[in-house]
Amino acid sequence: MKKILLFSFLAILLNSCTVEVRIDGCTDPIAYNYDSQADDDDGSCLYILGCTDPLADNYDPQAGLEPLNGCNYSCEIVWYLTKSASDFMMDLGIYSYHFFLKSENLSFGSIENNWWFDPTNPPNCQYDADATLVQTFNWLGNYDNFSAIVEWEAWADNGGNILYLDYEGTDQVYPNECISIGLSMQQLNVYKEENKGKERKERSK
Repeated sequence: MKKILLFSFLAILLNSCTVEVRIDGCTDPIAYNYDSQADDDDGSCLYILGCTDPLADNYDPQAGLEPLNGCNYSCEIVWYLTKSASDFMMDLGIYSYHFFLKSENLSFGSIENNWWFDPTNPPNCQYDADATLVQTFNWLGNYDNFSAIVEWEAWADNGGNILYLDYEGTDQVYPNECISIGLSMQQLNVYKEENKGKERKERSK
């Protein structure tokens, strides 16, 4: 009986003396020095800075930490005229529309009044020297903020040396897509009505 009690006492004593060993290290799986054996994070995690969005042009699969506006995005945009816009231009003697990005002073091209597309079957992003304008649009963002707004303008060319602002457009774009943007008579008339009584903006051709 005494031997059994002594054995039990020793077993309890040994169990009570067991020390749990915890390992300090980096516990964040996206860090490049992640330690899968670590129990407690000791603040030693290190990260590769870069773009973590596969949709971005500069995507880095090794990156674990993304800085603000660390991703470069792009898409193709094709501008075209609808039949109604062509009719609008013919009625008012507008020879062509010159298109500008709102933030730029140089036109990226013009479309004459005899070239148009059916908006139910818009053109793709294959360049057509006469009928469409195709531009690559670039912007900065992040994996959780990857769309952008493109602001553009259409300026009327009546055959003289002065262009007249007839429309200002705003469209949302997404990475790696072909975005078709058509100009219609309805848009032109709404813009004209909204700016009735205001001096028409002009610029040199």
